[in-house]
Amino acid sequence: MSSFSLWSAAAVALTIGLASTAYLWSYRRHRTEVSTGIAGLSKMRWREFARLIVEALRERGFEAESVEESLARGTQAELRLLRAGKPWLLACKLGDADYKVSAATVAELADAVRFNGAAGGLLVTTGRFDSHSERVADGLDLYSGETLWELVEPQLPASTRHEVIAAAQKRSIQTIVAAWAGAIALALIVGFVVPLLSSRAPAEPVPAATHTAAAPATPNDAAPTRAPVNPTAPAPTPAPTSPAAVEPAAPAANTGETVPAATPAPTTATPANAASGNPSADRAHVIRAIATLDGVERALWSTPSNLLIYRLTEASKQDVDRICQVLDGYPELRSSRVQLQPPPGSTTRVRFFQCRAY
Repeated sequence: MSSFSLWSAAAVALTIGLASTAYLWSYRRHRTEVSTGIAGLSKMRWREFARLIVEALRERGFEAESVEESLARGTQAELRLLRAGKPWLLACKLGDADYKVSAATVAELADAVRFNGAAGGLLVTTGRFDSHSERVADGLDLYSGETLWELVEPQLPASTRHEVIAAAQKRSIQTIVAAWAGAIALALIVGFVVPLLSSRAPAEPVPAATHTAAAPATPNDAAPTRAPVNPTAPAPTPAPTSPAAVEPAAPAANTGETVPAATPAPTTATPANAASGNPSADRAHVIRAIATLDGVERALWSTPSNLLIYRLTEASKQDVDRICQVLDGYPELRSSRVQLQPPPGSTTRVRFFQCRAY
């Protein structure tokens, strides 16, 4: 028997190599092209990136209301656009592949859209969104990764697009070569192992068929001897049946007694804990819950530990208790400092308080 199985090795190499080539060239190459293009966008200045996004959105019916004034406000300002005569807000977040837009940032843009009476909002980033961002997006259009590349690719110069495509193809070819090398190495191992296992496999013994000779039945064995029947003997009487076994138990209603129902064991109420384990998502949930309270105009986190609340009316003790009830659902935020901003025209000073101590 040969010590190397050529057919097994060839089958393994071709199967793994062709499957890897099809996956890397047909699917992975496009993702490599997108990641390469986004990496190039992340190296742009914020003003250049914002202008590129505004120009790309023109193809989708948006018009810049005042590009220069919007860009002059800096990276934290929302760009104001018009679409079908209605205002929209655009926020551009520039960063590398590890940059992550938090859910709190998405919630702040959604609140700004409602506060300014805009028809909608768009949030564009060269990084990626937090896993909780879509839950608080509230109708915002989020662009990142492939959706961002589809938006800006037509606006890039042809030379830039060719450079991105060439770089993606080069990386894909390098990955395919590495995949074929791994497939060949695995095929060589299989080619040597398969004959070795075949030679060591013991032949399974065939169990011998055992036959048991059946003894011939004798007339005496064929039918048992029956005792003679006495026609005068009385028939046996059945044993009396116990009334308790036959008669059903009388219902409790006939005796005039009421059977008490089983009472469940009392349960201890536990305080509600709405925390998700993600501080950014928890802050976003808090400002959205606070904004729904009576007398609140809007709420935002001025710092990670300071909750700023703009009031439409003077805050009473009941209003403070409601705010603390919202914060109590989040253990990591219940000790945050709360800043109550008095309503417009009020002579009341800004009020600071904490619902819980550290």
